[in-house]
Amino acid sequence: MTFRRAAPEDFPGILRLQSANTIANLRPEEREEGFLSAEFTPEQIAEMAMDPGIIVASNAESVLGYLCGSRCDFDHGSPVLARMLESFDRVRYQGRPLRSYKTFNYGPVCVDRSQRGRGLLRGLYEALKREVAGRFEVGVAFVARDNPHSLKAHVAGLGMAEVGEFEVQGDLYVILAFKVC
Repeated sequence: MTFRRAAPEDFPGILRLQSANTIANLRPEEREEGFLSAEFTPEQIAEMAMDPGIIVASNAESVLGYLCGSRCDFDHGSPVLARMLESFDRVRYQGRPLRSYKTFNYGPVCVDRSQRGRGLLRGLYEALKREVAGRFEVGVAFVARDNPHSLKAHVAGLGMAEVGEFEVQGDLYVILAFKVC
């Protein structure tokens, strides 16, 4: 298994994984293993791959997982992300408002169902932290409150801290934060 920055030839594999794991494309029982809340266009994937980047987990044949990182000023067109960013003055991490840090957006992250539980999430996370070290201090993410699998993987599994919560159209989201170094 290789963890590396995504290249344009990886984009079809990223889009395939995204489509297979977006909430709208999953049966209720499949959602229990985690899900993606939204889909990105091929153009958005290409832009995110540039700065700070997308990390892929791959073998010789295909992309088996990916983790996106994006600047906080990247326009996802997402009301959920916009609401999270609006909270940065009031939400605190290690005693300081999130706004006071050099932050980047962590996510989305997706691992092929056949590869879950094999350490890919940890590998993607560590590779992204190495990629952004020196440019950012803190990574921030949001996870839907009704996605307990993802919350557990990020809080218990990776050690991210729950630092806040917000609501968009009746759905609750948790804000997670972590130190890059």
